[in-house]
Amino acid sequence: MTITIFGIHPVLEAIKKRPRSFHRIFLSSKNKEGAIKHIASFAEKSNIKLYHETTKNISRLSGVDQHQGIVAEVDPFPLLDLKTLISKQKKGGKTAFLLVLDSLQDPHNFGSLIRSALCSGVQAVIFPKDRAAGLTGTVAKSSSGAIEHMPLCRVVNLASALDMLKQEGIWVVGTTPAPVKTIYEFDFNLDMALVIGSEEKGLRPLIMKKCDYCLSIPVKSQLSSLNASVAGAVVMFEAMRQRQYAGKR
Repeated sequence: MTITIFGIHPVLEAIKKRPRSFHRIFLSSKNKEGAIKHIASFAEKSNIKLYHETTKNISRLSGVDQHQGIVAEVDPFPLLDLKTLISKQKKGGKTAFLLVLDSLQDPHNFGSLIRSALCSGVQAVIFPKDRAAGLTGTVAKSSSGAIEHMPLCRVVNLASALDMLKQEGIWVVGTTPAPVKTIYEFDFNLDMALVIGSEEKGLRPLIMKKCDYCLSIPVKSQLSSLNASVAGAVVMFEAMRQRQYAGKR
């Protein structure tokens, strides 16, 4: 089984991280310079088959027009099971900072959140197997290649996964548009799993009940809430800011 990834950054990061997962790379015959040339050099060193195609065929193979002249067939993204993730987190000795996605549907939001998670110091992303966006080329493209550097954990039952995290001393922090404590009034210097809900419905009631804390993002607008990926980024970077500067004032 293989998946298709496309775009310069996703393919470049993947070939640097896991070249043995590549089966074939298709390049646009019109684009042979810059980063494409760099990827081709990596491929040749790793004995990965290269094929030159028309832009039209690249679009057909990738299923999109925003492919930047490159598409690759690779093994699926590597995944961690939750027990292994918890074990690695403990051995790392750092204060836990995990991102949990509850039924996120849009692959662009999924990829954007992975990118923000990597940039803000999140140690892993946990997401459900069903009723959510899968790990696709669009997710990889939207993450700009960050997906190759972020540990990913797919679970069958998200509520049970949160229970397991709580048993390990990790606090579950949810987000809500309700007028509760804001992210600027909360101390993020704790072992935590931040839960972001779906685009339209937010956190499911069962998942909301699992949260130890529910926080809001104050906004000066009549709109009820922010886009899921934007909201997640705002909270993650506030958490990073607090952790980075804790005790320095």
